[in-house]
Amino acid sequence: MGVPGTGAVKETPTLQLQEVQAAAAAEWRVGDTLPPRLCEGWMLVSVMDGVIEETADGRTTLVRAGRVLVHQPEETWSMRAAGEVPPEVLRLAFAASGTVLDLFRDRLIRVNAVEKNVLHLLADAVRETWQRPEQPGLNPTRRADPPFGVPRLLQLYLEEFLWLAARRLRRSGRRPSPRLVAEQNQRAIVDAAHLYFSDHMEEDPDLDQICHALGCGRVALQQAFRVRTGLSPREYYACLRAERAGSLLAQGHTPGEVARMLGYSSVSYFSQRFRALTGQTPSAYRKDPQPLHLCNK
Repeated sequence: MGVPGTGAVKETPTLQLQEVQAAAAAEWRVGDTLPPRLCEGWMLVSVMDGVIEETADGRTTLVRAGRVLVHQPEETWSMRAAGEVPPEVLRLAFAASGTVLDLFRDRLIRVNAVEKNVLHLLADAVRETWQRPEQPGLNPTRRADPPFGVPRLLQLYLEEFLWLAARRLRRSGRRPSPRLVAEQNQRAIVDAAHLYFSDHMEEDPDLDQICHALGCGRVALQQAFRVRTGLSPREYYACLRAERAGSLLAQGHTPGEVARMLGYSSVSYFSQRFRALTGQTPSAYRKDPQPLHLCNK
């Protein structure tokens, strides 16, 4: 019992989870999209594998495997399956209230091992309780006869995850250092540029186009790449392009086809650039393809 005048009383965190309104744990094809829609309650989004672009009220966030974000009520959100690996995404819409939820506003959370295990249990419960929509954009439907106790376990797992993550977020609630903020900004620039390059592989964009697309300056762009990858943006793009070329050659495409698909000015120029980066001609690589790891990312 506190003694009057000895200090402020700490507020007890609260969380009341009323119901899970809809849920899906599904793999998406690269390029699949969910069109903008209004989030009526809260929504947890967890990427189990791959990468997605999640947009909320005009702010786009790159969400990689092992990350979670929570949309708040009245946000307009949309999704695009990004990267080169079909992403697996867990998404739950739920009705809830309490002060704990404030810790999740406008945050991208990297889960730890304990939280990740709970999310896997949650995903299993979602699959047993809800049917996956047949195509992107359709709402999931609740199974008529889910296994005994699973719907209740689903709510318990969701509540457990929220409490675990909130406790950790509250413990680490100190303001990040300027150095950490700078590192996070640089990582975000490189991640966004990587996606931009992947989507514009055949265009060979210049620095001004890249900066305009990412909304950053030339100095910030170049510094981010030097620090995070050891390469300039143009060098990184060239390496990424060569990696894509190697993948296409390994699939059986001819050097001429790859040159056209990736927008090289000629087959000879493609061969010259590919050999400079890999030490092999496209024809030689096509006969004995090996994984290329040219981007230090």
